[in-house]
Amino acid sequence: MNKVLRWLPVTRVNPSRIPPSLRESLLDTGSLTTRLARYCKGDFNLRLAGQDWQRPLPDETAALQLRRGSFALVREIYLQCNDIPWVYGRSIIPARTCTSRERRLAFWGQRSLGNYLFSGRNTRRSEIEIAIIRPGDKLFQLASHTMTAESDHLWGRRSIFFIRNKPLLVVEVFLENLIRCMRT
Repeated sequence: MNKVLRWLPVTRVNPSRIPPSLRESLLDTGSLTTRLARYCKGDFNLRLAGQDWQRPLPDETAALQLRRGSFALVREIYLQCNDIPWVYGRSIIPARTCTSRERRLAFWGQRSLGNYLFSGRNTRRSEIEIAIIRPGDKLFQLASHTMTAESDHLWGRRSIFFIRNKPLLVVEVFLENLIRCMRT
């Protein structure tokens, strides 16, 4: 059974506990894709790792107030600089969100979901939550399989976007390659 990951609202996290190299990116309320694209010296891209209907992780199910055992469209991506993964992204889109105009999200492909979410007037965002993700967490296993160095923890953030009041959870996990790059 998966352990439920503990997420804290950003207002309850002491900023001094966050590594200085990640603080601005973790706390920024704008588009992470846009922020990192500016920071990358070279080719910045999004790599779609997968997208299919599956059961969300327990903490994702709880955040979206889904019934236990429900399926949602799960989209997994990597934000990369020069083909080196910097961020593992996971979007959980409930079936009720993939209706009407938002049906197109099921066929989004290699495009940035962030660009869509931050360009819409009909979109609002919940408060950002932050977590320290450890090797025993399922999210750590999903995010870290591209990492070459071992890590005892990763930092992540998540928030719910509401498109015309329909929810979509976005989870972003900051990988060691980004952390090393931000330190320099």
